[in-house]
Amino acid sequence: MIVVSDTGPLISLAVINQLDLLEKIFEKVIIPEAVWDELLDQIETFNIPQVSRFQANVIPLKQKDIFLDGIDLGETEAILLYEESHADQLLIDDKFARTEAESRNISCLGTLAVLVKAKEQKYISNLKPFFLQFLAKKRYYSKTLLNAVLSACNEDPLP
Repeated sequence: MIVVSDTGPLISLAVINQLDLLEKIFEKVIIPEAVWDELLDQIETFNIPQVSRFQANVIPLKQKDIFLDGIDLGETEAILLYEESHADQLLIDDKFARTEAESRNISCLGTLAVLVKAKEQKYISNLKPFFLQFLAKKRYYSKTLLNAVLSACNEDPLP
């Protein structure tokens, strides 16, 4: 299974030291150039030097200078690269960009779904420790959403 990734999920998985899950769950992860540029801008802010392992997975777009209204360049390129590469899924967390992608019949999943898959495939045993790290590191997931995922996965809620 080939997945195209936007910036947010890569940063979220990196800040909890779980980027390797992408390589375990998916056959190949590809990244558009704009996402790579956004990652490079965030390496020091989030202390995520481990993203450099994905540099070989950066793919330039064939179509240039296309902008999707209301969506940043990284998200736009992720959507377009998905379409160009005939990928299986788009890894994206931004709600507005995800809505745009789904309107284009793109199969999307987010960071939390990756962690649920990792638990199902027994790469991790519990979600809660990672969700606590998201909250501590001020990642943008609501406690309500995190608790809903924990409940669906038969785990105790966050305090």
